Amino acid sequence: MTRQVKTARDDVARGSQRPTTLTSRRNAGAGSRAGPFTSAPLDQGGLLATQRLAGNRAAVWQVQQAPNTSEPMSRQPVPLVPWTGDPVSMANALRNLLLNQELDRIADSLGMLWIRGIVDTLRMLKLDAGAYAAIVASARFKGNNRLMAARDVVEGRPPATAGLFNDQAVELRAMSDVPNWPNIIGPYVRHSPQLPNSDLASDPSDDPVLTSPAYRAALFDAIRRNRMMTGQYLLNTVKPRPADRVPGGYKYVGPSHKGDSPSELNVPDPKQEEVNKALWKELGVGEGTQASINTWDTAKFSFGPGFAAVGMLRQVMDNLTKAGSEVLVPLRNAGLIFERGTWFVVDTEAQVVRSGNQALELLSKDVGLIQTFLDTAGDANMRKQWMDAEWKAMQGASGAAAVPPEVVEKWPVELIVFVAHCVHWGGLTWKDWKSTTPPSLFHVVRTQARHVDRRADDPRILTHLSAATFLGFSNRLLERTLKAQGRRMGIEANLPDGWSTGFAGAVALPTKTSTPVFHVIEADE
Repeated sequence: MTRQVKTARDDVARGSQRPTTLTSRRNAGAGSRAGPFTSAPLDQGGLLATQRLAGNRAAVWQVQQAPNTSEPMSRQPVPLVPWTGDPVSMANALRNLLLNQELDRIADSLGMLWIRGIVDTLRMLKLDAGAYAAIVASARFKGNNRLMAARDVVEGRPPATAGLFNDQAVELRAMSDVPNWPNIIGPYVRHSPQLPNSDLASDPSDDPVLTSPAYRAALFDAIRRNRMMTGQYLLNTVKPRPADRVPGGYKYVGPSHKGDSPSELNVPDPKQEEVNKALWKELGVGEGTQASINTWDTAKFSFGPGFAAVGMLRQVMDNLTKAGSEVLVPLRNAGLIFERGTWFVVDTEAQVVRSGNQALELLSKDVGLIQTFLDTAGDANMRKQWMDAEWKAMQGASGAAAVPPEVVEKWPVELIVFVAHCVHWGGLTWKDWKSTTPPSLFHVVRTQARHVDRRADDPRILTHLSAATFLGFSNRLLERTLKAQGRRMGIEANLPDGWSTGFAGAVALPTKTSTPVFHVIEADE
């Protein structure tokens, strides 16, 4: 027993547990491990005595007591469900007991977990509203102070911690305070170097609990566990490619949802509506589904249809904030916010808050955070919020959908879409393209090429990634145009020195990475 108690106390001090991989959700590491056994009913005195010995972990005790047949049936011992290794499978195991109405067994099994295990398992049970309601309404559940305090946290109320030991009260308080982390650990903490406005700062020293090392460790651990309870997605790993300036990272393209679109695509003017729908098809669907992630390129982190964290995703986040969108809640609970033009991400390992480029570096590598974004895209209501915020950002002053009326009226839709994708990529905006006379497609390419990556050994040549991006725009409009006009040149060696003479801005687009074959765009002949 001495060794078990020491282990339990050490685990509490560390504020974390070893995670276990699951098939449907990732383990929060928030339970207790105990072998199968049958115990007596959990009386409050026995439970408190065990907690006093074992710290925050109640499940290390193993009371062996023969059934007392003289007691009423409601007092007979029930076999407890041992901790399964993660809150998802634990919740499933307990939910299965509802088939036989074993509510006492469910409550007693929950009561044997760590505080964090109770909270995390209840959160998973809450996904099944009917099962959760039956469990929390049972008499045995309602008679257990620890379970009721955990329920408070799960349902967003300050936990009633009267009668609980201090370490349990501290953990419950920390889990309850997760949504308020910016005011406790940054960026809105007085004297914080990340603080953008000291007038809006909070001062955690006003509350001694907030300055407790145990509380801070529990707060960081609660954020870590929130990230670990996301859905599992098969992220593809992209290897670094220095020649194309690709640092490497993760990539994921989830399923699209037929008929999904922003609320404001339909407008009275037929040509404008045609343009709107074509732009959304190109940028809202063609660039990737709402459940798409890229962390492998120089943008560090892109979400949905190509919205980069260093670019338009910032405006999207601002739009979500202004709308008070639900989608921000799981991101905040996972330790990520975008405030006043700056990304802030909680580094749960180092127990600090990263900002700016450091925050994006962490975001690009933290699988739990990446999968939290994907979880929001999988929810129909939150996905709709993303799309509305994205379309609004695209219609902003520098957005791809801010097409001038004269362009809508005079240009062909395919060219509008191509230029809009260039605007979305970065460089010129629609103010620079505003004209009643449509430009040639080759002029658009040469102009946009000034703002994209080129090969280091020959600045006349775009990187293969830049070339492939151009060729994919607007249903491969550039490729179709080149072939129709016979402008494709296959070159088996280095480009001749004189190919750009007299043609300022001429560019070469490599078609393959293995051989020197190019699309050469010179003048508009």
